[in-house]
Amino acid sequence: MHEYAVVDELIGALLPRLAEHPGRVRTVVVRKGELRILSDHALVNAFEILTKGTRLEGADLLVEAVAAAVSCSACGYRGPAGRFGGEGDHFSIPVLTCPQCGASVQVDAGRELYVDYVTLSDDSPVDG
Repeated sequence: MHEYAVVDELIGALLPRLAEHPGRVRTVVVRKGELRILSDHALVNAFEILTKGTRLEGADLLVEAVAAAVSCSACGYRGPAGRFGGEGDHFSIPVLTCPQCGASVQVDAGRELYVDYVTLSDDSPVDG
């Protein structure tokens, strides 16, 4: 699974940054754009497995979603991407054309994947 490689890289980058901060790591909060084809469940599972024996063992990984947002140079639209699927469907997916004029758009949000912050045992946040 691709999620394991992503989490392995996250852990490798995070551990050295935490070295200067004492305390037990309680929570790692990751912001993930909805256009990232990654399973939240698989990310959490990979984090649980790959942190065994590290300072991050026992910490919770929280994945916060970032909705897709677009901008259109043709009509000036800026905002949420249109959606395919609706309330009665099991899921909906963003459509990467302008919801107003149908032109091609630039993606402004929704591709992110980064550590937003870490919470330590004394509840002090560490910026990612």
